[in-house]
Amino acid sequence: GVAVSKPQTIVAAPPKTAVDPQKTMAEPKKPIPKKPTPAQKKQAGQNSFIWPVQGTVKSQFGMQPNKTFHNWIKISSVDDAKVKAAESGVVIFSSSLKSYGETIIIRHQDSYATVYTHMNKRYVGIDRTVKKGEIIASLGEKDEAGDVYLNFEIRFQGQAQNPLEILP
Repeated sequence: GVAVSKPQTIVAAPPKTAVDPQKTMAEPKKPIPKKPTPAQKKQAGQNSFIWPVQGTVKSQFGMQPNKTFHNWIKISSVDDAKVKAAESGVVIFSSSLKSYGETIIIRHQDSYATVYTHMNKRYVGIDRTVKKGEIIASLGEKDEAGDVYLNFEIRFQGQAQNPLEILP
């Protein structure tokens, strides 16, 4: 008869762990301070929004120190600064609004819209197709501090989004 050898089972050694047990015993682990990770930009469908105006973000989206909620960011800029369409689309509103001044709303692809308020002059009317970067208005209205500014909103399906999570 031919002797059939049994297949051998090889027992793998437990993997060496990177943690040195001596060190772990010696000192309690200090929590590693989390570095703020660069906020993941939201994908805005086919849209790639650009800043509507050069300036400084003076107030953020969301809850304010005075407990009011802003659906927009306030960008302070310079007198007569040109406001650009943040993305290509169709102007669905262009008029003066009580409390918001000269206002333009542009509808974009994938249920997005951008809202521009507190402008000085509007250059585009309703139903106008605008290209990303096209000048749609100029600034001139000043806030309480005397800064010329623009309030800018990005909406998705009618809901205000944080523009800082979407803008480059």
